[in-house]
Amino acid sequence: MKIQKGIQSGTLGTTVSVNSKYGQVVRTRPRHNRQDTEARLRSRNNCATYSRLWGRLTDQQREGWMALALHTSCRSAGGTGAPLHGCQLLVKINCTLAAAGLPPVKNPPRPAKFGPNPVQRLRITSRQGKVKLELALDHPPAAHIVVLGSRPCSAGISVRSSYSIIGLLPAPKRGLSDITALYVARFGEPPPGRRVFIRTRQIINGWVDAFKDTHARVPEAGDATVSP
Repeated sequence: MKIQKGIQSGTLGTTVSVNSKYGQVVRTRPRHNRQDTEARLRSRNNCATYSRLWGRLTDQQREGWMALALHTSCRSAGGTGAPLHGCQLLVKINCTLAAAGLPPVKNPPRPAKFGPNPVQRLRITSRQGKVKLELALDHPPAAHIVVLGSRPCSAGISVRSSYSIIGLLPAPKRGLSDITALYVARFGEPPPGRRVFIRTRQIINGWVDAFKDTHARVPEAGDATVSP
């Protein structure tokens, strides 16, 4: 709580003081009841598991992680850019692998060099009431590609910020990777006229590159069978 010339700001107990354009306001501090979803619990458990793993490494392994962390920021491992400790890097790399369903590593992996993400666009077809979601690729993937999805939304929405991992990109056939089963298992079949957003990211030994986004509208009755 700050007090300057009779003006208060900040929190004190269960109250919050704010100097608003209407004058001094004191209100009850809001309480956020955060729900622990299965995904949050799994992520928290992974962090705890790989934090404990740090103590079971050999000295040589820990030294390797510490040396790698000196030249690594959170941004390089998919974070914000702050410097890392060796244990933090180990946890981040292995949590990334676990989220994608890949096995953990104990030895520090070499920083990855990524080529262009081969995913070009989302292709949605509707035939006899059956919706199929496919990702078109311009070349075979050279790394694991994790696929994230968002719940079907209004066709008028052009940007989404909330995504969940739905799995690894299935092997493409004739340049198309069918992600229907992955998406439906997580969000259900998208209704006609709704927009679907998909985000992909390449993973090599726990290192990740930038997200690549694509979206398409589910065709409605009377539309062409392919969108976009």
